[in-house]
Amino acid sequence: MSALVSLQLATLTTLLGVAVFTDLRERRIPNKVTVPGLFAGLTIATAVEAGVPVAALGGAGLAFLVALPFVALGGFGGGDAKLLTAVGAFVGAGGLFSVVLYGALAGGLLALGSAMRRGTLIPVLVNSGKLMVHLITLGRHGERFALDRPGAHSVPYGVAIAAGALATWFVPFSLGSSL
Repeated sequence: MSALVSLQLATLTTLLGVAVFTDLRERRIPNKVTVPGLFAGLTIATAVEAGVPVAALGGAGLAFLVALPFVALGGFGGGDAKLLTAVGAFVGAGGLFSVVLYGALAGGLLALGSAMRRGTLIPVLVNSGKLMVHLITLGRHGERFALDRPGAHSVPYGVAIAAGALATWFVPFSLGSSL
């Protein structure tokens, strides 16, 4: 592993560690974590790519576009979206699919564990089914549930994004990944 790639991994790991810590502690990921993380990812990618960081810019842009609908629908917090955007700068557009997939798996496990711990597994599964019907039918059937709903159960999704990013770094599977 080259020195620049080692620096890239160390920086990504630091970003993820701070994001997870703040998400667990405060249930938010502040801009003072995500914005410097994005710029660090782009800066290091500039050195790694020896020029314009096309892959990093593509990864960050695609991550933003992927996260935006989830924020608009209330399923993602703004900090989660900005963390995913910063991670996109580190993994590029080619690695983003695996970050999202691994992150969704980790998020699902977190949600199941949280629901079991709270004793609300059955209601959570029923509501998840209603939400899926709502999404599949484009809002004509089912129910929409959002994080801002009173009594809504949520998980610190920054943890899932971090798990997805690290899994992608060490076990990438998408085509075109530059890791």
